[in-house]
Amino acid sequence: MKEEVNYGSTACMLFSNEELWNFLITKFENNSAVSIRTLTDDDREIDLSSHTPIQFICFDGEKRDLFISFNGTQTSIFVCDKEIMFIDENVKGIYTTSDTFGNVVYEGHLRNLSHVEILSLFADVISCFISAEEVEIVEEEAPYDEENKQYKHYKPLNYEINVKNKNPNKQIKTFENITISF
Repeated sequence: MKEEVNYGSTACMLFSNEELWNFLITKFENNSAVSIRTLTDDDREIDLSSHTPIQFICFDGEKRDLFISFNGTQTSIFVCDKEIMFIDENVKGIYTTSDTFGNVVYEGHLRNLSHVEILSLFADVISCFISAEEVEIVEEEAPYDEENKQYKHYKPLNYEINVKNKNPNKQIKTFENITISF
């Protein structure tokens, strides 16, 4: 049975360091292509036992071509200078086209998910970009429907992301309005 989630007026992506460790970082422990670094907002490396909140997790060590950034109401995954935005539905109404232009915006319902489910979603998306050499994004207008009424300042899009890497076994994963071929 699905866990009932109620964030109330609190941002749905306020994760503890322990949650980040247990439900995101550990998913990559046995992957030799991943080198984890946890950083504060002023770029200091921090220990997972620290009381200072983790602001960034790099998955490729010093390179910083693949990392995730946490902001409570928005979490972004950056890969090869491209940004994939996950925005809390409670604040989506204030985002404008200039905030989202050139970025991929996930249009799923994050507030219906527990922290475990949200962090698992992030891990699944990040896994598509391990060892990425190049990333191409193709945007397509999403068809208008009743759900899109909430968007006053930007129009939702569908995205196809093509990832170039050395993996000979190509895969395709879909996350709501985002399809990733890698």
